[in-house]
Amino acid sequence: MAARPGAGFPFHGVHVAALALCAVLMPWSTAFLSMSQMLLAANWMAAGLAKGDARRRWRSALTSAPSLAFLSFLALHGIGLLWTQDLGWGLDLCRILLPVLVFGVVLAGSEPLSRPELQLVLRLGAWSAIACGLFGLLFSGAREGDYRGISMFISHIRLALLLCMAVAVLLWSWPRAAWQRAAHVVGASLSLHLLARLGSIQGFVILALMATALAWRWAGRSAGLRRWGTRSVLAVLWAAPLVFLQHAWTSTSKPVPRGLITLMERTAGGEPYHHDTLSTQTENGTHVWTYMAWGELDRTWNLRSGRRLDSTDALGHPMLSTVARYLSSKGLRKDSVGVMMLSEADVKAIEQGIPSAVLSQRGGMRARLDEVLFELDQYRSTGRADGHSVAMRIEFLRAGWAIAKANWLTGVGTGDTQRAFDAHYESARSALAPQWRLRAHNQYLTLLISFGLPGLLWALLSWWWPAWRLGAWRDPLFIAWAIAFGISCMADDTIETQAGATFFAFHYALLVFAARHDRLSAPAPAAPSAA
Repeated sequence: MAARPGAGFPFHGVHVAALALCAVLMPWSTAFLSMSQMLLAANWMAAGLAKGDARRRWRSALTSAPSLAFLSFLALHGIGLLWTQDLGWGLDLCRILLPVLVFGVVLAGSEPLSRPELQLVLRLGAWSAIACGLFGLLFSGAREGDYRGISMFISHIRLALLLCMAVAVLLWSWPRAAWQRAAHVVGASLSLHLLARLGSIQGFVILALMATALAWRWAGRSAGLRRWGTRSVLAVLWAAPLVFLQHAWTSTSKPVPRGLITLMERTAGGEPYHHDTLSTQTENGTHVWTYMAWGELDRTWNLRSGRRLDSTDALGHPMLSTVARYLSSKGLRKDSVGVMMLSEADVKAIEQGIPSAVLSQRGGMRARLDEVLFELDQYRSTGRADGHSVAMRIEFLRAGWAIAKANWLTGVGTGDTQRAFDAHYESARSALAPQWRLRAHNQYLTLLISFGLPGLLWALLSWWWPAWRLGAWRDPLFIAWAIAFGISCMADDTIETQAGATFFAFHYALLVFAARHDRLSAPAPAAPSAA
């Protein structure tokens, strides 16, 4: 009997190579990432035709309960088009979610990868994320504190997620050779350094939760004193940062001394100082809005900089606020003497939006934490959130929750999320400026708004059940990924961008359908396949 054309082609090798390309290209280029998905799908279909098992492949992908449950997440968005008004937005979101279809069908319709193949794909992805972060660190030209500028090709949030996965992968796939172990330690350390430079509070929370979950799981296999001792230590370890955060929060503000306003002090030029006794905001321990000599500050600053006080800095924040905060961080008064004591480097830093002279001394993570605490303090005292990512998210959540409660049964549809937010901001006369009136930045809330409570529950079931059915929840690496993805969905609409949707679909399908779990509870494949 004559061999089928192409029967000797290394389809399985191309299959693994295409998956590796997806992992490698994820932090670099969405265009080439899409091409690697096309290669994966084309190779899978060509292998089916060449080997004569195309029908089995499709049947395995489209009749298996776990794969159908996973694919139903995409179907949910298609169904949501039925009651959406903005069909263009809805169709574009369905296009963004096509990786769910590609990876879900191809990996559910293929034999699982061997352990070395799975490790190869994941390790290449880990090292690629590290390389992308280092490239940005070396060539982006981002200044100290510009955590967004370091990530040159994708969102800094997505890069942080990939770096969290890099730490998990490098420590999970522990090699035998000593030099490889050393390389993995170096890679994990670089990932931590890059997360710190990105100022990714979320990234370190994810890593802490990963470590806690795995340690808790390990303790559960022990008995008696070891189990409860380990879990008690974990509880204490989580209490320590909470105490630190409480201290950091209280130290960002302190009451202005009551007698300050009665001193009637004047500047060296004779101008009286003004003190805002209601503002408790401090910078490096010094009150920001005390010892303000408005006339001298304005005149002298205009001699030092081309950016006027009534304009904005390079990050879009009010120039006056940045100048006042920076002077306060150096313990200087906001007058002509204070401004003239600034160096040229200080002036340039202020123009670039750096609010504190001690920013570089504290490191990226502490600087980012201080910035978040400042945002929250400003929001608490003034109600202003414009331009501040954390404070604005509170406004987004408030608006989103109001929309969700009004549409709790069926939601607003796949494409009408932004329309619903626009209408709510207008009707509620939101204090947010028009350019900051964005969507929920919380994937769970977005699903609730789009599809109502039944749709949200459907979506969560489509994520949880296939992994449970195929035994992925027993895999420490899948647990680590699930924590990273689950936490990211609390602070962003993760799957509504090309990079985020691919991060979700690729890792889920790879760790659930392509990994070799204990498949006693899963239907056995009809026949072996090479790809």
